[in-house]
Amino acid sequence: MPINNGQKVLIIADNKAGRRKLYFFTIDARQSYSTFLGNIQGKEILGKDYGETIKLDKGILYLIEPSLYDKIMYDLKRKSQVIYPKDSGYITSLSGIRKGMKVLEAGIGSGFLTIEIAKHVCPDGKVYAYDIRDDMIEIAKKNLEKANFLDCIIINKKDIREGIDEENFDAAFLDMADPWNALNKIHKSIKISAPIVIFVPTVNQIEKLLSNIDDKYVIQEISELIKREWEPRKEALRPSVRTIGHTGFIILLRVLK
Repeated sequence: MPINNGQKVLIIADNKAGRRKLYFFTIDARQSYSTFLGNIQGKEILGKDYGETIKLDKGILYLIEPSLYDKIMYDLKRKSQVIYPKDSGYITSLSGIRKGMKVLEAGIGSGFLTIEIAKHVCPDGKVYAYDIRDDMIEIAKKNLEKANFLDCIIINKKDIREGIDEENFDAAFLDMADPWNALNKIHKSIKISAPIVIFVPTVNQIEKLLSNIDDKYVIQEISELIKREWEPRKEALRPSVRTIGHTGFIILLRVLK
């Protein structure tokens, strides 16, 4: 299908020596788009199919149809620090959630983790997301709509530390500064043995969490993920200078009676 005005395109720019950069554009025939290989006009992209290439003097542009991952990384708006796929993919895998489950999340932030959760439980399941900030909720709604998951997300403007009304959750996710203050309030609403996955950026928060966990929970795992990319050069394959180091700690709790 030809690329039309308003469509999103992921461009992989390759200089033939192994140096590559990614660009994410919304195509407009009137616009000019800049890459490290040179500029390309929108009208030169229109009418081409995804998977085709454009040859420039300095290299090649590959026209790729963006995946949901690409949209999350390059297209969605963010107002605060977000949980990127590096962590959110592992977080959801760790929780064991699957289609049809009922899941709790706090706070929703820009909705990046919400989208990852929705990928697993929707369309038959539901995500009940809590946040206290109107600006965050509005951005999250727009991002969820772009990702086509808004219909299975129920957003509550409420402080989860004051308690929740719903029950029988299959899993819970807490991305908040003081998750220990929510644990007692949500315990009765989470199924026994169900996972609660917590994401915090600092060791101090882990220490405080450990000091405030009572006999209603047991810790199964504390971990962090570090991502190191490699440069795809045939003659000189080596790690890239770009490394995504510490972003946050992932804590898996299980609910006890």
